[in-house]
Amino acid sequence: MSQPRVKHFLINEKYEDPGIFIEVPQTGDYILFDIGNIYKLDRELIKKITKVFITHTHMDHFIGFDTLLRYKLGRPHTVEIFGIDPLAHNVYSKLQGYTWNLVEFEPQLIFKVKQLKGSMFESFEFDIKKKFSKDFIAEEKVDSNIIYEDKVYRVRFAPLDHKIQILGYSFELKDRVLLKKDKVESLPLKGKEIGEFKSFLENQENRDKTFKIGDKEYPYDFLFEEFAYIQKGLKISYITDVIYSPENKEKIINLVKDSDYLYCETVFLDRDKEQAEKVYHLTTKQTAEIANLANVKNLIVFHFSRRYGKNKDIVINETKKFFPNVS
Repeated sequence: MSQPRVKHFLINEKYEDPGIFIEVPQTGDYILFDIGNIYKLDRELIKKITKVFITHTHMDHFIGFDTLLRYKLGRPHTVEIFGIDPLAHNVYSKLQGYTWNLVEFEPQLIFKVKQLKGSMFESFEFDIKKKFSKDFIAEEKVDSNIIYEDKVYRVRFAPLDHKIQILGYSFELKDRVLLKKDKVESLPLKGKEIGEFKSFLENQENRDKTFKIGDKEYPYDFLFEEFAYIQKGLKISYITDVIYSPENKEKIINLVKDSDYLYCETVFLDRDKEQAEKVYHLTTKQTAEIANLANVKNLIVFHFSRRYGKNKDIVINETKKFFPNVS
């Protein structure tokens, strides 16, 4: 059966600013996880970005906001940004670093921020027509670890320790029902009727119901078995800037468990674990242990310390000693 078509990759070299890009064709979403230096991304691609998930606002994870802002100007657009307090203040401060006296000539650009603050989600809006004033929209009680969800995918989060609270993320493309085209073509259904047939099979609440084809009613289970199948989803997790502690380790494993792809920082070699502890980062061995315990399929390492220069292989090869499927 076919695999989900989701494009994902590191924004920069493994020793440069962290961040990953995900494209979701089913929704037309172009997503960034962290927004450090994004100079390597194509300008036209940056213009398409719809959502940004920020771990925290240290410079190497947030300096690219200015580039995003610059390329978003000039056409109507809304960008949703997710993260943890004080993200809304940081976005506001960025926007107020510029003068907006000519905004009456600009198409409407809106940034929407949803941030975790304690046990609440707070939502703010920044509208170019209001000179990007900070407008409070709503707050809601946090009742799950989902920070965003639609019909196609969800994004989960976990608060983690980097001497400040930051967020780790998991992007989950949901399973979806697809039709067996060759078999459906044999049915006396056309156009809109095929859409109705697919909608019927997608809804699990129809399991006790029937669907009429021609002059005969057929039960849900029979139709699903004969004419449909489930395309398994995809899980892509992103973890960076965390200390190796029992609390972080448990939270990360729970969040990234069974990921198809785990993008995880591997800042230091195992010999430099004392330095890793001092600056609240992970080593090769620690990252690999988390990937093993979380039953991760593929591990992509990044955020290498500058002390190793551009020698990517030294970090990758050591990680492979502890977890084989590393790139």
